[in-house]
Amino acid sequence: MKGVTPGVIFVVLKSILWPDGENVKIAAGDPDFFKDLNISNIVDGIISGNDDYNLRPIFRTIPKNVDTVIYRQEIFKDLQNPEVLEILKNFSASMRTVYRRLSGIENLNEYQKQGWFLDASLLYLETMEYLEGNLKNANLASIGLKAFRDYIHEYVNSPSFREEYAEARRVKANLSSIRYELTIVPSKVTVRRDKGKENYNEIVRQAFSKFRENRMNTEKLSQFSDYSMNIVETEVLVLLARLFPKEFGELRSFFENHKNIIDPVVALIYTELQFYILYLEYISPLIKIGLEFCIPEITSEKDVYCFGSFDLALAQKKASSGSAVVSNDFELSEGENVIVVTGPNNGGKTTFSRAFGQAFFLASLGLPVPGRKARLFLVDNIYTHFEKSEEPENLRGKLEDDLMRIKKILDSATEKSVIIINEMLGSTSLNDAILIGKRIIELIRRKKSICVYVTFFDELAKVQGVVSMVAQVDPSAPELKTFKVIRSEPNGLAYARAIAEKYGLTYDQILRRIKG
Repeated sequence: MKGVTPGVIFVVLKSILWPDGENVKIAAGDPDFFKDLNISNIVDGIISGNDDYNLRPIFRTIPKNVDTVIYRQEIFKDLQNPEVLEILKNFSASMRTVYRRLSGIENLNEYQKQGWFLDASLLYLETMEYLEGNLKNANLASIGLKAFRDYIHEYVNSPSFREEYAEARRVKANLSSIRYELTIVPSKVTVRRDKGKENYNEIVRQAFSKFRENRMNTEKLSQFSDYSMNIVETEVLVLLARLFPKEFGELRSFFENHKNIIDPVVALIYTELQFYILYLEYISPLIKIGLEFCIPEITSEKDVYCFGSFDLALAQKKASSGSAVVSNDFELSEGENVIVVTGPNNGGKTTFSRAFGQAFFLASLGLPVPGRKARLFLVDNIYTHFEKSEEPENLRGKLEDDLMRIKKILDSATEKSVIIINEMLGSTSLNDAILIGKRIIELIRRKKSICVYVTFFDELAKVQGVVSMVAQVDPSAPELKTFKVIRSEPNGLAYARAIAEKYGLTYDQILRRIKG
């Protein structure tokens, strides 16, 4: 960085996402769990309209080091202060304007390109000065944002920055002081230095001021979005450059000498800040309707919990339609690692499993998670086995395909992995499904992976060491689901209901056949 004493700032501030420089990619392409857990929808919602920041790879990357997670959590804690968040959002908005102005200048003519660059540079330099002044007294506790504040302080107070800023203001002031006369007659435009004649611009402005003040609000004037100059405007600018060679020479010199005016560290932090800001903007509407988010405690132990958890993707969808969002709790003590969820169809079992997986994924990125209080661990990966329709090109049978998929998961999973299994083994007999399911649970127990197993088979919830959770119905009207999932012994109704539906033997199905 120009003008800053080397060796200090760069060591302190590398990134506000990867302080140790280490990361591990989950997988190339689109992992199954991104789709199965609706995480793809969450990420799309967060970065919608902001693809230019290239944040998608960050949301697909789980840190190796728990210190990185805590580093990000501390930044989110700082951003809970509205004043700090507002400072950084204003910084981001100004930087966005700078980049937008710079992105189109290559298509402009020489002098307009240089003028736009000067204006963008001045906005950037002013933004840095305002940022330094605002951060100076901000109440910061995170290592990342305090390092950023120190960096900006050193940068703005460096000799090179002050000289650059002074030069930009001087060039702008000299250009703004130019006064010239323009004479327009048929087929001829004459440009000359101002000789002190009366300013017709002001006369015309005053003459038409009453029309401007009384303009009907219902009429909207179209705004020009094309900033290119026509041939007459271009030639006038060329003539002005000849009349005022000193001022336009300074402009050209500034453009040529400061093409890399944006500091690379500032550019990096600006981009990385969007990871924090866009996520907070994404969850803000949910917080406004009373849903809770928390920064989870990150532990190395297996006694984990999340109280008030909910499916973030589903909550966004329900909130937009005004529907209520149901939250649930989960808790595992040391030695407990498999939750078997049973209950009626469409009773919230799959939603519960998605919320479970999302909580671990979001926590591992250092993000606030849905819930009022949580204690989770840093996963090395998340694996999902959700029901898939048969593919014509797949020559394996449904059962064989299920077993091949789950084998691949079990071969890869570790004690730091989370596995979500959703209603597999529906293509085989009851006895075989129970036998295979018990064997899968036994292998997961031995691996010590954390698992949520959604099933119709109550027998799997009775396996030794398994935590049984059941999707509830309204006691006064069993046909009504509450979408609450609680620790409870299996009630034997889920599979019976599934079999009845499969063979068209529910009360409603039989009644329709009788009437039809």
